[in-house]
Amino acid sequence: MTPQEIVEAFIAAWNRGDVPAAFGMMAEDIVWHNIPMEPAVGLAGVQALMGQFPPIEASEWITHHIAANGNVVLTERTDKFLVAGRWRAIRVSGTFEINAEGKITQWRDYFDMAEFRREFA
Repeated sequence: MTPQEIVEAFIAAWNRGDVPAAFGMMAEDIVWHNIPMEPAVGLAGVQALMGQFPPIEASEWITHHIAANGNVVLTERTDKFLVAGRWRAIRVSGTFEINAEGKITQWRDYFDMAEFRREFA
């Protein structure tokens, strides 16, 4: 798969609720940085950080634009999450870096913290 296809498959895994498949696409030494939060380092760090968020009943990541240059993939998305019976949405620009083994090694999402707090309050 190309880097863009890997990212598209990663997003599809989240959208169908296949968390093990999504984690399986990450490198053991992944760095996930939700800017402006602190980064999570390593697969265990990503899993621990995700465990701090409210339970997600469903998700729908809508990709508006996607572009790849070599092993780097850029996305412009709206990420929607069903939490406590209500859909919450944040606008996100994401950067993914893919290694030679086809795993995500860097994942940076840029979003408005005020929008995030408003949606998840």
